[in-house]
Amino acid sequence: MSRWSALHTRELPPPSGLTRMLGVGVIVMGMAMGTGELILWPHLVSKFGLGILWLALIGLALQYFINQEVARHTAATGESFFTSSARLIHYIPLFWIVAAVLLYVWPGWASALGTILARLFGFGSYLIWSWLSLALVLIITFSGRTAYHVLERALKIIVPLFLLLLLIVSYHNLTPGVLLEALKGLVNIGYIPEGIDMNVLLGAIVFAGAGGMLNLATSLWYRDKGLGMAHYVGRITNPITGAPEAVTVTGQDFHITEESLARWRGWMRYVRIDQGLIFFTLGLISLVLLSVNAYVVLTPLGIVPEGTNVAVAQAEIFAAQWGALGEKLYLLMAYLMLFSVMWTVIDALTRIITDIVHTNAREGALREQFRWMNSISIHHLYYGLIVCIVFIQALLLPFNQPLPFLVLSSALGGITMALYTPLLLYLNLFKLPWPLRPGIITICALLAGTLFYAFFAFQSISATIGG
Repeated sequence: MSRWSALHTRELPPPSGLTRMLGVGVIVMGMAMGTGELILWPHLVSKFGLGILWLALIGLALQYFINQEVARHTAATGESFFTSSARLIHYIPLFWIVAAVLLYVWPGWASALGTILARLFGFGSYLIWSWLSLALVLIITFSGRTAYHVLERALKIIVPLFLLLLLIVSYHNLTPGVLLEALKGLVNIGYIPEGIDMNVLLGAIVFAGAGGMLNLATSLWYRDKGLGMAHYVGRITNPITGAPEAVTVTGQDFHITEESLARWRGWMRYVRIDQGLIFFTLGLISLVLLSVNAYVVLTPLGIVPEGTNVAVAQAEIFAAQWGALGEKLYLLMAYLMLFSVMWTVIDALTRIITDIVHTNAREGALREQFRWMNSISIHHLYYGLIVCIVFIQALLLPFNQPLPFLVLSSALGGITMALYTPLLLYLNLFKLPWPLRPGIITICALLAGTLFYAFFAFQSISATIGG
């Protein structure tokens, strides 16, 4: 017996002003600026040239459609993807929790931030700077009344500042000729250079953008933003400084009328601007500029750095070309980028666990298993969990992520996307009223994404077993 309550029917509220509603796209972009933009694509481009950038375009386009459909479902029901998927597969919340922890509990970004700050200031252990960066996440998070608004407002400062620094670096570093070559690479459909590691390339396509389970956190941010029927859900508030709000466990639907459909089109127009203009367009610009800078700076010297050393290596070369100011400018840009990634990933992990535990302690087939959490409010759960996650990451900092878990993370990221993409398509095609369902282009994009992510998962598992 599923024991899920039916959706309550209420009026779809009119869409708010565009400037007031924009924000989730900034958060998703801030989260996406790490693995693909800073590490994987600069690494591949510096080694194989700008002709492969069309694959990054495809990766970002697939994630645009995923984010749009995650938002569509939340706007129509007020529920997160995790709640709606549990209505279909009763025990899948356990998989989501385990996968999220295995994917995102490791403090790789904090370690990279510590290295950058130690280089930027010229003193101190990377470990101390890493701990300070983690502490900064808690300080900022607890400084506001609502968790989402603190994150959004901070990233509305960090992301534009990062883009400004990136444009300054690019202006002094790039020529019209190399930018034209990059544009040609975006339409160089079908080109795959010989000798490229297909697993690395597939991983770069998967993680061009957010990737893994991070796209699903979009539903939780849009819910706190009050998108569509999520207007009635309530927000996670700081139990110390904010007044608690009632947060519903299950969602709402609305009657289909001419007026409600006009409002619905307004909400979806906002989603397309938020995800299309901010996440996709600005995300593509940042990915291309970071990759082209790496190509111009590193390729002539025959340097192909690995991991976060991409940023450090470029900073060293900027120091040689521009002096100390160039190095510090690039390191500051890299720090802003990676801090936004670390913070949003920690927030996403915290929200995913909070949403699943809070909901399943009160509804569904797992209510008995989560019953012991029933007395804890969602507000105390979120803020308590984010402290625990930061503390765990601080404890793990002196240790490198074990290689088996590193390999597992790559495979697991592909497996989760191969699983949730068709689930999302099913939910929106068969659980939403006909006028609210996605169009043929979106359906084809998600079907293509399902096949691609399944292929990536198969390749990753085969490489893991074979290796």
